[in-house]
Amino acid sequence: MQRKPNMYSQKFLRCTGIAIFLGISSMLYSQIANIEKRRISDSATGWFGSAYLNFAGSKTTKSTLNLSAGTLLEYKSKDSLDLWLLITDFGLISGDKEKFTDFGFGHLRYNHKFGPAIRWEAFTQIQYNSLVKINKRALFGTGPRFKLTKYENAKFYWGVAYMYEYEEVNDSTMLHQDHRISSYFTFTLLPEETVTFVSTTYAQPLIKDLGDFRILNETNLSLEISKKLTFNFSFRYAYDSQPPVEVPKNTYAFSNGLLLEF
Repeated sequence: MQRKPNMYSQKFLRCTGIAIFLGISSMLYSQIANIEKRRISDSATGWFGSAYLNFAGSKTTKSTLNLSAGTLLEYKSKDSLDLWLLITDFGLISGDKEKFTDFGFGHLRYNHKFGPAIRWEAFTQIQYNSLVKINKRALFGTGPRFKLTKYENAKFYWGVAYMYEYEEVNDSTMLHQDHRISSYFTFTLLPEETVTFVSTTYAQPLIKDLGDFRILNETNLSLEISKKLTFNFSFRYAYDSQPPVEVPKNTYAFSNGLLLEF
């Protein structure tokens, strides 16, 4: 019989849809997706998941349409040795029959625990993003993940993986088939029951040319004002040393807001 989620897992499930929605704007501007913030980081086992659908439209002198949808599904085995994670996201912004931007994203990850501090991961991902001129991007990677601390209120992880990447750029006949190192460092601090601070930094250099690299940092702060009201802040910064033509090297996005639970 599977164990019920504890308080942190229940809070995660209630907030996942909001967190994904807040992260959509930052996802639009980066080739690196932050998977760390989607993990359920407690000892609960079994199936967990959520889905969201957002739709907005207006018509004055011009008509606009904003659509976004996605799912998150995670499974942890009863012995906590195996973990599966599936994430999908889709978004479209258009107006007066003109498509401003659209993106799609799918990520599947498997994680096996070899000991209290070592796991091995394998992942695959496919995406497109018209805003950063990516017509198609597919990748596969695998490598170890290390738990650096044993404290429940201060969790530090480091991971490194080999990653193969296939990329087609819009408005170009150029194809990229690259071999990269994908490494990350992430930590979660829970100084109080009502405060959660999470920061993750990714680095993805090209193996044959270390001067071709991408860096991403995403920081999230959650402050529980009351049992039903939470303040959330998120900041995301990305740097690509060799982006597609007309796409800036530096991009950033931030969001903040209140979450009211009923």
